[in-house]
Amino acid sequence: MSHFNDIKSHLFKTLVLTGLFLFAGVSLRAAKPDTLFLSDEVIRMELHADFSAIQKDRDHDPQDHKGELIYFTPSGDTVKLPVNVTTRGNFRLDPANCKFPPLMIDFKKSGVKNTLFDNQDKLKLVTPCNTEQDVVNEYLIYRMYNRVTDLSMKVRLVKILYYDDKKDKKLFERYSFFIEDKDHAAERNYAREVNIFATPFDLDVDNAKKLSVFQYLIGNKDWFISSRKNIVIMQSEDSASIFAVPYDFDMAGFVDAQYTKPKGVPENLLSDRRVYKGVCYSYDELKEVFDFYRELRPEFESLIKGQEIISGSMKRQILEYLNGSYSVMDNRDQVADKFLNMCET
Repeated sequence: MSHFNDIKSHLFKTLVLTGLFLFAGVSLRAAKPDTLFLSDEVIRMELHADFSAIQKDRDHDPQDHKGELIYFTPSGDTVKLPVNVTTRGNFRLDPANCKFPPLMIDFKKSGVKNTLFDNQDKLKLVTPCNTEQDVVNEYLIYRMYNRVTDLSMKVRLVKILYYDDKKDKKLFERYSFFIEDKDHAAERNYAREVNIFATPFDLDVDNAKKLSVFQYLIGNKDWFISSRKNIVIMQSEDSASIFAVPYDFDMAGFVDAQYTKPKGVPENLLSDRRVYKGVCYSYDELKEVFDFYRELRPEFESLIKGQEIISGSMKRQILEYLNGSYSVMDNRDQVADKFLNMCET
């Protein structure tokens, strides 16, 4: 009887360990993204719509505008997709801040099968608000955070010729980028978006640490967990763990968009946007996160240096900004001043 109990005990332990192993595997790996986000190659395309009407549609009850998205495959084929185009956003929707509004592109699911946009429904399109340099810089931040964690939004850079059907004329050709749908990002990570009240203290600890330090690294303070300011909350399908996934990085010092600077204030008098908004941790706990980002630093720098559409001077400016953040992490007194004395209790 004792031998039988030993066998049962061994089997139970094996099953528990196997379950834990499988759970860890599910939690740590992510499924492949949709076709659109499998590559980093820039896509050439055209977007045709009544942009005369779209430009005027700047309130918070936007209308659908019929349009056509045309993209060109590497082999030279032309693919045409019917779409609805709507304006979106808050700050960037205001014409006082942006000459051109951010857009939502609504696809017909039956029309995108076996195309680059297969499985897509609605996608946010980040457009050139005033300059395309801001677009590319923000795109780089998304790509950097993709290196940090799979719990992030995938992006795809495109070069779009915007064509006004009403006036039958080309508006401009600029870089823009699509952002992965949040439900698709959640599904890819075996999670789902949840509409629950959450504070920074409720988050998965590793997720909270890496998110808050990354936001400091890029100089972005335009986010908050409890009010869902530029944050999506996701919950694992396999546990009660919840995670925060950030988006909208245009206010970051890394991007340095002109519309983020108060008019009439000299550059040298602007406040530093590097503000730590995370939970209080010990110095040793923070050092672990800093070490993680030190290991990623060569990847970040390679990503920036390898972006051919950024000028050499802009690359140097971005790298110098990152260097300022890393310099703080490398100085214990600065860590105490900028992190330990500024954290959420």
